[in-house]
Amino acid sequence: MRNPRSTHAPTKRGAVVGFGESRPRNHTANRIPQDWRQRLPEAERYYRGQIAKLSKPNGAGWAQGAFPFHEDRNASLSVHTVSGFWRCFAGCGGGDQVGFHMKRYGLDFRTAVLELIKGAA
Repeated sequence: MRNPRSTHAPTKRGAVVGFGESRPRNHTANRIPQDWRQRLPEAERYYRGQIAKLSKPNGAGWAQGAFPFHEDRNASLSVHTVSGFWRCFAGCGGGDQVGFHMKRYGLDFRTAVLELIKGAA
């Protein structure tokens, strides 16, 4: 008979496995690859798909557009079409391409990276 205070549970074959012990699982589908930054989509292509009426980039690589997170009569958003950095001059902040995707869709970091590298954006 099993002790009700035991921290171990019997398995189907009778072997005892502790609750804190890990069993081998296949988590590779949810793991962020080490080269994830190199696998992000091209910044200009990504932002053109996210922002309506994004201007052509200036000589420094910055393009302007209306910020999709709030009402915008003037182009308050600047995105760098090479590095992927963005900045809202209406006070919403700034960040990188992953941060933009997180903010836009309300995602955590891991989910945003996985969506971006799998082309779901």
